[in-house]
Amino acid sequence: MSVPVIGSLIQSTVGKVVDRLADRFLPKSLSEEERIRFRMEAEKLALEEYKTVMADIQGARELAWREAESAPGWTKVLTVTHRPLWSFVMLGIFSWTIIAPYLGYPNLELSEVHKDIMQTVIIFYFGGRSVEKTVGILRGR
Repeated sequence: MSVPVIGSLIQSTVGKVVDRLADRFLPKSLSEEERIRFRMEAEKLALEEYKTVMADIQGARELAWREAESAPGWTKVLTVTHRPLWSFVMLGIFSWTIIAPYLGYPNLELSEVHKDIMQTVIIFYFGGRSVEKTVGILRGR
């Protein structure tokens, strides 16, 4: 977990929101030092909330993993294969629309919406897998 990046993000976004809220709701007589303390406390709370959310996400992943281990075999297969299976079917249909006319088979007419959906599935699956693999390699997994 790269907290320095998150800390910078929190400082930039939370700081702006806190400054606006302080200007709007806090008394004008509040000193600059008190405003800085108010902002630092808000940033600290935002960072704690981020850490709590990340712990919750990790806990949910661990729970899902434990549940998956005790699941029947067919659900494990479905969990692993639904994304690649769908993507390969879309890739096959898309390829067929290109190859069929050259082979003398009837052309499968797809609407623009169907083409867009198929291309989106193909791009997200293969692009997503490429990103996952690259991140895994970079992290040494």
